Amino acid sequence: MLKLPKVLKQEPIVDAIFEVRFGGSPQLADILPGMLFGFFEPKPQVHRQPAADIPQPLRANDHNLVFAPVLRLELEQFTVSVGDRNVVVGCKLPYPKWPAFKKKILEVIALIAKAGIESNVERFSVKYVNLIPAETYSDQIAKVELAIRIGQLDVFDNHLNLQVHQREGDALHILTVITGASARLTSGETRNGVIVDVDSIRNIEPRPYQEFAEGLEPQLEKLRKSNKEMFFSCLKPETIEEMGPVYDG
Repeated sequence: MLKLPKVLKQEPIVDAIFEVRFGGSPQLADILPGMLFGFFEPKPQVHRQPAADIPQPLRANDHNLVFAPVLRLELEQFTVSVGDRNVVVGCKLPYPKWPAFKKKILEVIALIAKAGIESNVERFSVKYVNLIPAETYSDQIAKVELAIRIGQLDVFDNHLNLQVHQREGDALHILTVITGASARLTSGETRNGVIVDVDSIRNIEPRPYQEFAEGLEPQLEKLRKSNKEMFFSCLKPETIEEMGPVYDG
């Protein structure tokens, strides 16, 4: 079994989000942001998102828009985005580590319960986007446990955009590897490298929101652990060592 680091000294995370999706047509964007705004202290900034300019009936009938964020609340370390049928909790950089992120997720889920949302929950997910630094395509591909051959072509120094869907028990992991990526860090530095993106999804039997909220914590911890295992299993041992892993004990 792969031994997982507790933390990394050189954190590769450039985005981390939790999402919960609802069934039916609850039109959460019309009611939930105002209620959440009243619960949070200090009061967050509220930002309209591009989907807010599209009429709700059109959003509801477009698969690309039905889960698009309509309003976003800016907290000190986190963001809470609300669409018509979903709520997304995101982290600002630098990543505040999983215990703080999980605490905020559970706080938001509990606040939504106070708002009296009655729609059923259909799925929840945890997604981490990691950018592992390397300059050339060949160096970027070499960071990942990856071997691809297409016909007579060995892929080792090419631009690559690969997505794999992997079922593991009751979770679906969508793994994406992209070379030639870049991101601007909070320090102002631009980092070039390979993206390793793991989106871990639990589709569940529709259940009342209150029931979902009360039982989320152990299921959330289990999904995060599965997501973490998937990420580290994609990396070569020397790549993990470069990140400065710290292990329990």
